[in-house]
Amino acid sequence: MSTLDPRNPTQAEPLRALDAHELALLLGATEPTRELPAIYGASHHSGRIQPGDAFFALPGADHHGIEHAEAALEAGASLIVSDQPHERGLQVDDPGAAMLTLGRWARRHFTGTVVGITGSAGKTTARGLLAATLDAHAATGNLNTPHAIAGLLLRVWSRDDGRPFVVEMGIDHIGEMDVLTHLVTPDVGLLTAIAPSHLDGFGDVATVAREKSKLLHQTPHPFAALSAWRQLDQDLANRTAPYFLDDEDLTAPPAPPRDAWRGTLIGTPLSPSVTVTPPHGDATDEVPLPGVGRGLAESAVGCLAIAHHLGIDLHDAATRLATASIEPGRLRILERDGFMLIDDAYNANPASMTQALALLQAAPRPHVALLGEMRELGVEADAHHEALGVATRELDRVAFRGDHAAAVQRGNPNVETLDEAGMLRLARTLPREGTILVKASRSLQFERLVDVLLEDPA
Repeated sequence: MSTLDPRNPTQAEPLRALDAHELALLLGATEPTRELPAIYGASHHSGRIQPGDAFFALPGADHHGIEHAEAALEAGASLIVSDQPHERGLQVDDPGAAMLTLGRWARRHFTGTVVGITGSAGKTTARGLLAATLDAHAATGNLNTPHAIAGLLLRVWSRDDGRPFVVEMGIDHIGEMDVLTHLVTPDVGLLTAIAPSHLDGFGDVATVAREKSKLLHQTPHPFAALSAWRQLDQDLANRTAPYFLDDEDLTAPPAPPRDAWRGTLIGTPLSPSVTVTPPHGDATDEVPLPGVGRGLAESAVGCLAIAHHLGIDLHDAATRLATASIEPGRLRILERDGFMLIDDAYNANPASMTQALALLQAAPRPHVALLGEMRELGVEADAHHEALGVATRELDRVAFRGDHAAAVQRGNPNVETLDEAGMLRLARTLPREGTILVKASRSLQFERLVDVLLEDPA
């Protein structure tokens, strides 16, 4: 696997580049007034610049990206692309549109298979699993929006060695997947889940299903977890390959086709493995999983299905899958003297919260949960937070921070409701014993609680 993290110096060296004159012609930009270095990648974020990048200085609501041009150049950017003049820049009418044009150009000239991943939960973990399984190029971090992906496409074009590229495609409003599929034009699509998420932008789960499934509509080879497959329209479902774990309720309609991929979980929740049965063949040997949680195990089945589709030997694919890295904040187990910490602080919605609580309840007691708001749930927010409270009733201690604390307490009157300072204070003083879960929506920055819990208690 080749990482495309712009902060990672170990990624593969570029094989080819675009010179400034070629870039100007491609973007319809003004010709540079001086000789400028060639480019190997692109970014619209000055903090993610890698040497050889073009920095696209975009206009913003609060300020203009041109204010960060010098910082980008100091970080190694070859040149600036903006609607504002710069002595080391190319000037275009619309730098945002120009960056997407560059991304589409890079995609057309990339020779490897492109696999797009979306879903209401588990996208980032599935991306890491699949990148390892396929020995593919992939990003790390949260680079899943149109402009971020455009920059990645140029970077992967510059390092094109024939291997696949796995790209996460995150959306939070209607129409965004149309932009992404036009940009990425994936050869293979993977849908991990359809569940309540970003309802401020989508309104309801039916709209989530419609918008997420556009990825599958726009690829010739779609794959989906069974629960998501059941929410596809009939024509799309007929040409989509479902995969599932055999603890799934197979009596619920519609039943999966006989040629669906199936996985069987073995081991324990904290040390899981899986065997995978292809539609026509024997089950694999036991495959140790590189992380925990039902969603990860289910995605492992989908990853091996895609590997097989691409002609990769299943044994080789399974061996690589077991070595995948799970990113911080994504249902990661951290064991310390005397206690276990479940770091799931990166984000939260009802589906991922259910999975995290199930893992906590399977871990050593006492069970403590430090939970935060599940944001962007629209008019359904109260109901989902009350259900969260109900789901925590069997835990030994629960603390919650967020605007829907009253709803959580309706579900569980024993929940402690705290502000930011109170939650940090609790993290410092909690006994380091049993298992502690930390989970909240990204904007609450609960990773700070994880840092505190890993320190010596006060």
